Amino acid sequence: MQLHEVEEIRACLPQGRTLFRYGKDRYAMELLKLALRGETAVPALKHTAFGRLLDKPNVRRWIGSLGKPTVSPGDLDLLWPDEVECFRLTLDVFDGWAQTSRRGRLRWNLVLQLNLNSHDARMIEGHLGAGASDPFEWSCHPIHEGRHRTLAWARIDLDWDTGEALIEEVQNDRLREVRDWVDHIRSRRLDRVRIHGVEWPAAFLLEYWNVRLRLARAVWDEAITCAAIRLIVSELGIRRIWFHTPESGRLYKSIAGSGPPRSVYTDLPRKFCFRPVSERPAFLHKARRRANDVGFQLLEI
Repeated sequence: MQLHEVEEIRACLPQGRTLFRYGKDRYAMELLKLALRGETAVPALKHTAFGRLLDKPNVRRWIGSLGKPTVSPGDLDLLWPDEVECFRLTLDVFDGWAQTSRRGRLRWNLVLQLNLNSHDARMIEGHLGAGASDPFEWSCHPIHEGRHRTLAWARIDLDWDTGEALIEEVQNDRLREVRDWVDHIRSRRLDRVRIHGVEWPAAFLLEYWNVRLRLARAVWDEAITCAAIRLIVSELGIRRIWFHTPESGRLYKSIAGSGPPRSVYTDLPRKFCFRPVSERPAFLHKARRRANDVGFQLLEI
């Protein structure tokens, strides 16, 4: 996208606090809700592109709890996991000087940030000195700069003319960084660690990982992908959504080295009913002239 397009989207969407409640497998209800056009027979859902969502035990249990042979979008609003986390969503802009599929004036991405709540903020602030940086964030990445710290983000490119959106990236730093320090503490049997000039009690970091981040680390990839799809469909009105494969991401975004975990670009989109295709987004036809043999993943709602 061009910068002015990203800024226009941010200006048009609701401002202020945007809460997003999420629990394990809730994405299935959100996908079905976006796909339904009214009261629909449950057996008919099994023959749609989202039919395999009904194979999930939680989904079968939730829909069975309705006690009727049909389901509506309103019904799905009532079906929730027993345990949920309340996140905060924010929007930002990413200057694609690297790792975006398009370059030049079209290099800009919209960033959807999944941020932790006030409980997390209070815990971290209690151990950071005045002006100290959060050691579990990378400032070079598109993280939220406010009090509520970013758990994960999704970068999105889109084209109004073709009516398509591309989820460029789904990523987090916090979980990886905290996990590495927890592993270090356990392997060395440490009582305290110093991270970027700040001393942290080992007991606090273990509790932070095992208690505060327990649900977040189990659902982060589902939650940010679900939030991104809901934004693209419900707020932007785009129903043709692309997701990179490991191969297309490496080629289009010029990724060197080991690259991101393959599961983020294989297992995750498969879970959300993206299907592998030999096509690519129409707005990328000029991005890489020799990329015809690299497929993407497509979700049409």
